Amino acid sequence: MKNMQSLLSQISVISQKNAEILEASGGRFNMFRVLGVNHYETTHSAILAELLDPKGSHGLKKDFLEAFVKIAFSSEAFQIFDVEDAHVYTEYYTADGRVDILIEDGKGHAIIIENKIYAGDQEEQLKRYNKFAQNKYGDANYRILYLTLDGSEASENSSDGVGYEQLSFEKDIISWLDECVKIATRFPLVRETLVQYINHLKTLTNQDMNKKNTDEIVQLLSSSKENIEAAFTVFENIQALRSNLAERLIARLNEIAKELDIQVEVGSQFIKGEKYAKFIFKISKWEYFDIQFEFEKGNFIELGYMYKLRNDDNRPEESIEYLSPKFQRHNIYNKGIPCGWSYMTKYRNWDAEAFFAITTGEMKSEIKRIVSYMLEQAKDLTM
Repeated sequence: MKNMQSLLSQISVISQKNAEILEASGGRFNMFRVLGVNHYETTHSAILAELLDPKGSHGLKKDFLEAFVKIAFSSEAFQIFDVEDAHVYTEYYTADGRVDILIEDGKGHAIIIENKIYAGDQEEQLKRYNKFAQNKYGDANYRILYLTLDGSEASENSSDGVGYEQLSFEKDIISWLDECVKIATRFPLVRETLVQYINHLKTLTNQDMNKKNTDEIVQLLSSSKENIEAAFTVFENIQALRSNLAERLIARLNEIAKELDIQVEVGSQFIKGEKYAKFIFKISKWEYFDIQFEFEKGNFIELGYMYKLRNDDNRPEESIEYLSPKFQRHNIYNKGIPCGWSYMTKYRNWDAEAFFAITTGEMKSEIKRIVSYMLEQAKDLTM
């Protein structure tokens, strides 16, 4: 135990040093983060589309798109796609859904990119896009790319029977952008913007620690048998730590309920951080809705909040029409949350800072602020 405490202390020193380097060098400054780009798939799609467009304002013509095709289809080169005269569209409307990014080469070939940084799949989403592509371009003349932070697979409901390529921001997009930086050597404004976007994506994918300091931590962990054993012991208990802190939050949620004179229910999967883990605030005078907080993914990732219908078929339409514009995300296929949902701006993905905020009470304050706001905006409505 003494060795573990010493090891954690040394790692803390290295981590603090990294923070000081970022502070001194201006490495924390990033306009993409300032503008909240991390929260919105549509904004990331717009950035990617502008870079991919041979007619984009970057002035590098087809070079970025050409580099992308080489990286995206490394296992099977999409040789028939002509980058010379490509056209790029965002939010492309079809009878089968709205495509995030569509790239056509003017010769009957297409690349469809479904961007899923945080949102889950819609009902049979890739199946619908595949149907659209088959009808418009014909077999073998298109490719579907499924882009996520970590390169995860699409849901079975969305993709069963559909051929698609998995891409990740973590590796593929950052690798492509690194190549774009080289291409843009003589275009300083473009180059520096690319560097900022790369740094922003590294933050979103937990790769923002200075490499030298990362190497230093690895060196420290591997320097002795005792350190390796201590590192594995910490790793093996991370989930237990998360569960313990989640239990502490339940007490905080009960405090919120008492202070606001409402009730709270915590789903059984919450302590384990399972997919769709949730906690629900119930208001006695509301007939139709509860206020629900739900993680879209496991391990306490992508926490959103919403008005959740108690009965999907019993809906106060006027209230829904008023509340819908208040939320950032909507899915017409999910009847249970007709007003849509928003992701938490703070503590959306529960990292070390978020779990520490449970112990300090800051997490409680943020959740109470959101619940209070939702109560206030609904106070004159039929709920």
